[in-house]
Amino acid sequence: MIKFLRAHALYCAWLVSCLGTLISIFYSYILNIEPCILCHYQRICLFPLTLILGIAAYRNDPSIKLYILPQTLLGLAIAIYQICLQEIPGMQIDICGHISCSTRILLFSFITIPMASALGFCLIACLLILAKRD
Repeated sequence: MIKFLRAHALYCAWLVSCLGTLISIFYSYILNIEPCILCHYQRICLFPLTLILGIAAYRNDPSIKLYILPQTLLGLAIAIYQICLQEIPGMQIDICGHISCSTRILLFSFITIPMASALGFCLIACLLILAKRD
């Protein structure tokens, strides 16, 4: 299984980024849930990954991980910060604008959006680290 993941890590990371992008767009434009400012920052980190990882997977270029990993880790850090805002009492802030960053919206009825985002970024980062170097 690890051998398969190492050989196809870029494709798997691309699929995770595509899924995250599609879910984000679905919640915004189909369900009309307005994202908070931290969600926008996570989107800024996620949306380019779809294009860049797609090209890297097509070209089988694992060296791209040196450039993509910092962006992925930044998205993960923002997601973890938002999880802390939601889960730790007294950490809520008022800088979020119209929609509060501490508002808990469940994805698939059991996981919050920032937790799903953190899981996606973590999975992409792990897959990038596993990506086989030629």
